[in-house]
Amino acid sequence: MGDVEKTLLEETAAWVDEARAKTERTKKPWGVWIDAELGLRNHWYPAALSRDVEDGGFQGITLLGEDILLARQGGRLFALEDRCPHRGVRFSARPLCYTPETLTCWYHTLTFNLDDGELRTILNEPDSPLIGKLRIKSYPLEERKGIVFVFVGDVAAPPLEHDVAPGLLDDDAVVYCADPYVIEANWRLACENGYDPGHQFIHNWSPFSVKNGIPMSFGWVSNQESVLRTTHYVDDDDGPKGFTRKAAETNIVQEARIPMRDGSVVDVTLPAAEGKTPEELREIAEYAHSCEVGLWMPCMLKVEPWPAEPCIHFEAYVPRDEGSHTYFQFGVMKTRDTAEADAWMNGRAREEWEIPTVEDFTIDDAFARKELQKFYGEEDGWLRERLYRPDIELTMWRKFVTKHARGVQTRDHARGYFPR
Repeated sequence: MGDVEKTLLEETAAWVDEARAKTERTKKPWGVWIDAELGLRNHWYPAALSRDVEDGGFQGITLLGEDILLARQGGRLFALEDRCPHRGVRFSARPLCYTPETLTCWYHTLTFNLDDGELRTILNEPDSPLIGKLRIKSYPLEERKGIVFVFVGDVAAPPLEHDVAPGLLDDDAVVYCADPYVIEANWRLACENGYDPGHQFIHNWSPFSVKNGIPMSFGWVSNQESVLRTTHYVDDDDGPKGFTRKAAETNIVQEARIPMRDGSVVDVTLPAAEGKTPEELREIAEYAHSCEVGLWMPCMLKVEPWPAEPCIHFEAYVPRDEGSHTYFQFGVMKTRDTAEADAWMNGRAREEWEIPTVEDFTIDDAFARKELQKFYGEEDGWLRERLYRPDIELTMWRKFVTKHARGVQTRDHARGYFPR
């Protein structure tokens, strides 16, 4: 048992006691998490895939409410504020680069440096006093493993590795990137869905579970003592911050009972569990117990192995705006063998990871997040939720983020009231 885990448990345990839990926002010990509707500021985020921005090409994206233009010119990728300071049009509507060094507004010809965003010239008023004084924001970016990472914030960007789940950027990590897509749900709901120990119930109807005859349980339940034994938080200054959990002591239930008013009971068995012997069910539970799940700031999940060796699954829930996030998923195999790496990227990852995971499993997570949005987005769900015992790990995460976030994105940031 570590001090970090024990402290987090003590600070949040009362909030999963339905009889005592308070609803006042100001008294909840995870205020930063509640306030971070648009995301955590001063962090790195996956923003796009390298393959989607070819040389001479552009991509308009939204990160934390900020409209950003990705432009690759002369073999170099740039990230700039997608808003002309003159009249506010988006460059991405008709992106125009007359030179590999500049971006010209398609409306009134203001022309900016691609590297630092400074106004270089105005084509129809080259002697304007604004030249050299006006600028658009230029964002730090890095391309690693076929992923474009962008830093949104005002402070000096820390090393990228501090904001990425451990292992994704390792030299021997061969990263296969699925196509990202937008889900109409706030990013915080996605973080909590990905790690939620009680949510496995929804996956009993996932194509992956149905095709393979694998019951996914009614939801994992751990007591507070086992949470402390199996959960490890990492909060070192020089590295990523997050936690991992092994399911080794989780109570995986595949049969349950519903009490009736007349005193009788109705037995309920998960569809894929019907007809299986106790030995078969134990074998499935043992496999689930072998997985390690980790959630890392600002918004990345890691599951190892998943769905089976040698696959390692990573996913990121990147804040887009108050009501949506971009869902990134990466399948990783660790190897230094060139032939093995080529085989992974050219067929194995598709068959062993993308089809069973992206197409047949996490689609139900996407569905569930979307169905959470109305309550949390329009009906004060963050204040009205009534938590129960499996939620203790989510409240510990909320408190952890509240302590370690470098900042919170605001609507003023999204509107462009930030340093340039």
